[in-house]
Amino acid sequence: MESVRFYALAAGLFFAVFLGGKWLLTPTVMPLKPDARLPTFQRVDPDDPRTKLEQTSVSDNDATRDRLRNEVLDYAKAVHDDPCNEVLKKNYIKAVVAYARAWISIVPCIGTQTCRNTDSPLLDRAQHAFGTPLDLRVREAMRSAHARATFGTGDFPKDPVNLVANLAADGSINSAHAMPEFRHIRAQLDDDSTRQDCGR
Repeated sequence: MESVRFYALAAGLFFAVFLGGKWLLTPTVMPLKPDARLPTFQRVDPDDPRTKLEQTSVSDNDATRDRLRNEVLDYAKAVHDDPCNEVLKKNYIKAVVAYARAWISIVPCIGTQTCRNTDSPLLDRAQHAFGTPLDLRVREAMRSAHARATFGTGDFPKDPVNLVANLAADGSINSAHAMPEFRHIRAQLDDDSTRQDCGR
């Protein structure tokens, strides 16, 4: 009888330890099931190309200005990729002129480079309207396009040519001395060996 009691006690202790251990090892915190009402979070890598693109695509949410910006971006990339395509260059010029004239519509003196101190409020307004990260991308795209394709005097109308030259960092488009022969020589001697002359 003692041995039956001993085995019963041992079996009881075994089951008690087994069930207690199972209870201790079972996680008490259960993961949440997906619920559309709960917010989700994820780590954002600031060096991720997608994050950088999203940050540089921030605009002022003005539909007209965004359309102008995106047209310049699209045609600038196309001209950069195919700098000798005259149709793309004409469309690029049309998009850039519309973008520059939008600037000039806010502050007319910027087109003629005759701004004075009294024009400061208008300059601030134009800088606010065209100072978004997306506008910075537009300027970079313009500089990239002008570094690959050769533009010269007469390619851009007179009213926005000064502003376009400043935005694109291309002094040859409003230079009175930039004749076709000069542009041809300049394209050959340019520090940027990626510029295409295209026989201009």
